[in-house]
Formats: sequence, structure tokens, C-alpha cells
Amino acid sequence: MADIITEENFEKYLPKEAKQETTWVIGISGGADSLCLTLLADRYAKKYNIKIIACFVDHKLRQESSDEIKPVTKLLEKRGIQYEIYTWKHEEITTGIEAKAREARYNFLYECCKKYKAKILMTAHHALDQWETFFMRLSRGSALKGLTSIMEASNFRDITLVRPMLHFSPIDIKETLKRSFNVDSYVKDPSNESDEFERVRWRKSYNKLSGEYGLDINNINKTIDRLQNAQDAIDKISKNIKEDAFKDGYIKLNIFSQQPEEIRIRVLEQIILSFTQTNKILSYNLLKKVASDLTHKNFVATNFAGIVLKKDKTKNIKLFFESRKN
Repeated sequence: MADIITEENFEKYLPKEAKQETTWVIGISGGADSLCLTLLADRYAKKYNIKIIACFVDHKLRQESSDEIKPVTKLLEKRGIQYEIYTWKHEEITTGIEAKAREARYNFLYECCKKYKAKILMTAHHALDQWETFFMRLSRGSALKGLTSIMEASNFRDITLVRPMLHFSPIDIKETLKRSFNVDSYVKDPSNESDEFERVRWRKSYNKLSGEYGLDINNINKTIDRLQNAQDAIDKISKNIKEDAFKDGYIKLNIFSQQPEEIRIRVLEQIILSFTQTNKILSYNLLKKVASDLTHKNFVATNFAGIVLKKDKTKNIKLFFESRKN
């Protein structure tokens, strides 16, 4: 049964990072999910004097893509919602199209944020996206951090990526469009039905997995919440240990080596990210290998993420960038 996304519910799941800012960029494709997010955000923004910009990215992967969004832009104009359209200019793509299109989309969205000095970027990931992501990562043997799936708020370069729709299903979204905004027409991308894409294949298995085995959105979200609690606890412990184990560019092996494997991996990740001052994603398998190597008595040096980790005469591990002479 569908539920309407009320003003109160939207505000309830809006991360505090978004409430503290006065300019939002909304990633919009013209589909039901992103259109509903845009209209909900606009309703909230008008109430709290927030400027929003809806940002379309036309990937030009289908001839009709430019024409499809015209009715949506007319709707936005009617409601006084500002928007931008970015066009992806590219050669014919034969492999990895999904990943390349996603990268291009986020690059354009980031440009839009920079143009309007916005620190908040919103996307319309919903509860079924969360469900699909969980099973996709589970099928690849992801670690705890991967299984926590999509976060309500996360760092994206130097801005905050916010996903307020994660607790709402596609049925809730379409019902809200119809009953709250009198909208029942939006872009329907045929690629969302193509078995060529892994996410679509998982989506098509939802009825069977949820009906026969109870693996529905609500139960999986409960699991994700519990995994997130565990993730937060481990992160907190790791942060405290990192403060003791990493001083003046050195990893203190007498502290680092005493930790359980998972804590060593997390501590090393935090050390690398703080040393490089980035938020890039580091390979779990590589972190695991390097964290293990550091504890071996015969360890001398290794390179990781553009950094040299080298044992010196203190018997601790010195970090320095590869270009530096030591």
C-alpha cells in the first residue's frame, strides 16, 4: 500500500547538513523519483527561504532524450523552479557505458554546485535503490562498509551529497506525485527495463525474493540500519586508536599491531585519508594486504595510494609522498 510523502516526513528524513545551507542543487532526470524530490524540495525551500536549482544531465544516449525532458522543464517553469541543462558530448561508447555515464553525470552536477556556490547536492535514490545496492554488493562479497549501502549523507569532493528519499518506495513516490502535486506524467527511460544492466536484473527479482523469502525493502532496511550502527561503532573506535597510533607522520607499530585485523584496516584507511587530505575510496582488499604487511617483522617498505610507507630505524612506519626524497 502506498503512502504519501508528507511535508513532515520529507523534513524528518532531511539530513541536518541540508537544513543548515541556503542553496541546494537537485539532480533531476525527469523520471518520477527525481521529479518528486524536486517538487518536495521546492515546497520545503519556499517555506524556509532556500534557493534550489534543478540540474538535468542529458547523456545523449537516446535520440529522444532531449525532447523527453521538455514537458518536465515546462512544469518547473510553471512552478518557478530554476533549472540547468548540461549535455554530455562524447564519442560512441561500446563498453562500460553505465559507469561512464554516471561519472559524467556527477561531474556535471558538481560543476552546477560550483557555479551556484552550493554545498548541498541532492539525488533521488529511494528504498528500492537501497535494496538493489545491498544485494549487488552482497553478491560481490562486500565488507561491512559496503553492505551499509547508500548513506543519507556523504562527502562528495568538497560538498555534501544528500539522499532524502531513501525511506520511500517507488510506489510512495508516484502516489505522492499524483495526489500531492497532480502530476502523473514523467520521463520513462526504457533502459530501466533492460536486462543488460545488473541493477535492473536485481529489481526484477524483487517480487520473488520479497514474497517467497521475506527479503523486502523493510526487512533489508532494518538489516542495513543495524549494519550501520556496527559501522559507526567501529569507525569511532578506529578514530580513537588512530589518534594514538599515528603521530608526526609515523605509524606506531606497538599500538597498530595489537589491534584486531578489521580495526587495523580501518585505522590504516583513516591514516591514509588524513595524510593525503582526500575522501577518495580506497580498495578494501589493498588496505587489508598493506595492514597485514606492516605487522610482519621483515617488512621494509611499500607504496600505497601515492604514499610510501617505510620502516625506519625507530622500527615505526614513516609516511611520505612518493616524490619526496628520503
